[in-house]
Amino acid sequence: MPADPSTPQLELRDPRDIRALAHPARMAIIDALATGDELTATECAQLTGLSPSATAYHLKFLERYRLAERAPARDDGRERPWRATGRGGTVDLDTSTPAGAAAAAAVGLAYVDRSRALAEEFVAGERNEPEEWQDVAALTNADVWLTPDEAREVSTALAAALEPFRDRNLRNRPDGTRRIRVMTLLTPHPKR
Repeated sequence: MPADPSTPQLELRDPRDIRALAHPARMAIIDALATGDELTATECAQLTGLSPSATAYHLKFLERYRLAERAPARDDGRERPWRATGRGGTVDLDTSTPAGAAAAAAVGLAYVDRSRALAEEFVAGERNEPEEWQDVAALTNADVWLTPDEAREVSTALAAALEPFRDRNLRNRPDGTRRIRVMTLLTPHPKR
């Protein structure tokens, strides 16, 4: 599916730069800023577990790659918050070389790891959540047969898009399909 020209796109070609995105502190900062919040290095440090100066280093790295930018100073003029450069943008990681593919895999696995940790935290404390938030976390999976184009389509759609494919099996699958495991994970972030 072609990228939406109205959303920002970052292209990373150097495997070292790609792999650098997989750093847990950077993932935490990207995650926090993706909500639209403007946070100082000190506020981001609380999320990363690092010192504010170490977190500032990671923010400057993200600024260099246009994933974060300095926001206007707060009212007192002393606090310098950061924000995401664009919500809904895409990052194109060059996987055309073995090193690039390995680096992109590291980023993807770091993202999955972060999502898993959020889910674990919510599930472990779910009984302490207000009643309306209990049983909100959902994990579903299905093995379906898809062509490469169908797999890309499904990856961008909601879980409801899986329904037309659930009846496919080894006996009635269309030619050119492969068995693809599709997982949808829905988990609230911890209350802050």
